[in-house]
Amino acid sequence: MRTLFILLRTEFIALVNSFNKKGKTPFILAAIGLGLLGMFMIGMFAIIGGSTAFILVEKGLEEFAIYLSLSLSMIIALMFGVMNSTRDARSNDTDMLLAMPIPKAAIVVSKLLGMYLLDVLCALVMLVPSYLIVCLVGGHSFALFARGMVIAFLIPALPLFISLLISAAIGFLRKATKFGQIVAMFLSMGVMLLYMVVVPNISSYAESMNITAAESVTKMKQILPFYWITEAIYSGDLLCMLLTLAITLIPMVLAVYIHARGLNGVDFHVDNSKKARSYKTASPRQAVIKMEFRRYFSSMNYIMNTLFGTILLLAISGFIAVKGVGNIDILEEITVNGEKMDVISHFTGLAWAAIWGLFINFFASITYTTPPSVSLEGKRIWLNKSLPISTRDILMSKLAVSVMIFQPISILCCIALSIAARSGFLSCLVLILLTSLFHLFCSMVGLIFGLIFVRLDWTNEAQVIKSGMALVLTMVVNMILALVFGIGLVVSVIIGKDPVYFAVLGGEIVLLLGLCAGAYAIITHYGVRKYESLNG
Repeated sequence: MRTLFILLRTEFIALVNSFNKKGKTPFILAAIGLGLLGMFMIGMFAIIGGSTAFILVEKGLEEFAIYLSLSLSMIIALMFGVMNSTRDARSNDTDMLLAMPIPKAAIVVSKLLGMYLLDVLCALVMLVPSYLIVCLVGGHSFALFARGMVIAFLIPALPLFISLLISAAIGFLRKATKFGQIVAMFLSMGVMLLYMVVVPNISSYAESMNITAAESVTKMKQILPFYWITEAIYSGDLLCMLLTLAITLIPMVLAVYIHARGLNGVDFHVDNSKKARSYKTASPRQAVIKMEFRRYFSSMNYIMNTLFGTILLLAISGFIAVKGVGNIDILEEITVNGEKMDVISHFTGLAWAAIWGLFINFFASITYTTPPSVSLEGKRIWLNKSLPISTRDILMSKLAVSVMIFQPISILCCIALSIAARSGFLSCLVLILLTSLFHLFCSMVGLIFGLIFVRLDWTNEAQVIKSGMALVLTMVVNMILALVFGIGLVVSVIIGKDPVYFAVLGGEIVLLLGLCAGAYAIITHYGVRKYESLNG
């Protein structure tokens, strides 16, 4: 028992220290800050759960209020579980614990108990306000509250099981492939986006609902396990109670098994013994591009500060494409000459290229990897300079990373948005050209500023990734560029004539081609000399 307590305390210390990465904040202050953050989140979750339940109870949808709170608690618990799992997948703490004279059972229990208690807290802060409102405002017996409290301690088994499956999958990918780190990052960002989209808007969703109690049952039955748990809480049905026990306790047992098996030395690997091995020499350009990609994906700070805009662009574009342009509130109808008109019937062809160009160029102006790319080489810059690779190829590789990360997603979004607006092939092609050239120029501007304001004496990579002079100036200049190029696009939409669209879009594309050519000349002349003069 004493060993278990020590392990739980170690988990808490590790959690506090994760909020104090620079090590400059006293431990007690970091713990207080973590506690205040926890209290804020608990209060926020309780308010969201309570307000949503109150709206639904006022509409006579008491059971659906419990169902929705239950779903929210699952999403929140899963968010914390996935983030914890991806962190564990990158950590070597478990290997260190296994090397110590500590029983494996204690390691398993401490890890699962820490995750379980966090998930229980997430469930309780969402469900308890809902139970109280259903009982007090809805006039139900407090037997419902008692059943709900018991089941609230079983519900975390589901997100815990899913989190451990994800952790095992990431662990396998990290050992079997080179992409485990990337998968972990995308999972964390995906769950965060799901939380940001769903949780803050849940009260608005409840307010807009206009269904009967019978129709709400039909909606709940779309996810049967959640419906069974809701019915067990709401009515105390014996069959649903048994099903709830089955769908919570079985995953709990499996979660313990998965985690214990992972600690027993089960190691996943790729067996290449029977595969023919071939060796080939990469060209200098390919080698330096791969080197830049490895540097990029080896830094979570670098990734998080440059990839979030790309993921957000993809998420918003996907939302628009799935929901349909005509069903977006701000795009449903517009007023032209005092008359309301449907957006799709008014805008056609190149008009949509101008509209989507404004949207995508905004993300292009804030998403690039080039400003800190030279500074990140630090005092090891001499290694690159000593390689048999031309300086021009080194600089172009830094530009290639920025382009290859953003532009494939941007092109995919251009196609999806053009299909959603039914704007046609020509509009889609113009949109791809406009946005690709704009992002290429933004990346070139970042590389030029990165060479001018290079800093190789940093002690923490955040000094050049988050707050370097090159980054600040690039953001300011590129936002101004997005605004300037956006003026012409807005004017063309206001006038709404095809000749104007052709003139504005064609003119901007030609201008961007000229600017990109000029920036390329600066990089290959001034930039090459500047890079060769650097000494780490």
